[in-house]
Amino acid sequence: MLKKYHFALIFFILALFGAPLAASADSADFSIKKVDSAEQIREADFYNMLVSPQATANLVVNINNNAQQSAEFTVKLHNGVTNDNGQVVYSKHSTAKKGAPSLTDLNSATQTVTIAANRSQDVTIPITAPSTATPGIILGALHVEKKDTQNNSVTKGAQIINHFAMEIPVVVRTMPASTPKFDLQLQHVTLGLDTSKRPAILAKLDNNSNWVLAPLKIDTQVYRVGNSNQKYVAHYQNREMAPNSSFNSSVTPQAILKPGKYRLMMTAKSGKQVWHFDKYFTINQAAITKTTNNAIKPPKKAASYLWIIIGFLLLLLIILYLVYKLHQKNKALKQNAE
Repeated sequence: MLKKYHFALIFFILALFGAPLAASADSADFSIKKVDSAEQIREADFYNMLVSPQATANLVVNINNNAQQSAEFTVKLHNGVTNDNGQVVYSKHSTAKKGAPSLTDLNSATQTVTIAANRSQDVTIPITAPSTATPGIILGALHVEKKDTQNNSVTKGAQIINHFAMEIPVVVRTMPASTPKFDLQLQHVTLGLDTSKRPAILAKLDNNSNWVLAPLKIDTQVYRVGNSNQKYVAHYQNREMAPNSSFNSSVTPQAILKPGKYRLMMTAKSGKQVWHFDKYFTINQAAITKTTNNAIKPPKKAASYLWIIIGFLLLLLIILYLVYKLHQKNKALKQNAE
C-alpha cells in the first residue's frame, strides 16, 4: 500500500508538471536541468528530497545560456498552490494555513547570476527543513527567470522588458513516504465572480493535509430555500489540490440571482474517499449588485445583428419589387402607345 501511494505521487507530479515549463523555448534561448544531490530519493525529472528535520540540503540547477550574448537570471523558490480552476500551480505567494510549512519557508531568498554567451552554470539554493518531522510533502518549484534586454519595446514612453521563465517541481519530505490521510473541508459559501468574471456561488474548499489531493471529483447542487424547483448545478472532474491549500469551486447561474436564503449540497470524491457537505447561506441585494457591477458584461448577442441583416434584406426586396412594378407599368404604357 505504501509503495502504491509513493509511486502514485511520483506519476502524478510527472504527469502534471512533466519537463521544465517554458514560456517559449525558442525565444527564451536558455534551458535548465536538475542536478541530483545526496538527498534525492530516487531518479526523477523533479526534485524528490528526503531531508531530516532542521537539516540543510541543496537544490542545484544547471542553467545553460544558449544566446549569443550574456544574460542575467534570477533563481528562487515558488510554492505549490491551487488556483480557482482546481489546478496545482506555482506562486511566489503562499496560501498554506497557519503553521503549515511552504517551500519558501525553507528559503525565501532570490539569487541573481549572469551567465556568459553559450555557457552554463550551476546555481545552488540551500533549503533548511522544518524543526519537526511530519508525514506528507512540501510542494513547490524551483523557478528560473531570464531578463531579456535584447527584445525591449517602448510603448508611450514606458519600457517593456520581456521575461522568460522555466520551473522544475520540488517535493520535500521530512519523513519517509507513508499512507496519505486527507482532510477536505468546506470553509464557507459566498457570492462572487468565477474564473470567467461572471457572478457565481463560490464554495471555498480547504485541503487541510500535507498531501496532493488528486484526482478530485466535485458535484454541487444549490437550491433556493422554499423553492425546490430553482436549482443550480455544477459538475467537475479531475480537479487537484496542493497540500494545505484552498480554492473556490464555483456554481454559475445563467440568470441573476435573487436575494434570499440558499442551500448548498456538495459531494467530493477522490479515490475511495468521499466527503459530503451541506450548508445554508444567505445572499443579500448588496452582494448581488456588487458582483453584477464587477462582472464582465457579455457581448451583444449575435441575434441583434441577425435582425439588422434580415431587415436590410427585406428592404432590398421591397426596393427590387417596386423597381419591377415600375418597369412593368412603363412597359404597359409603351405597348398602349403603340
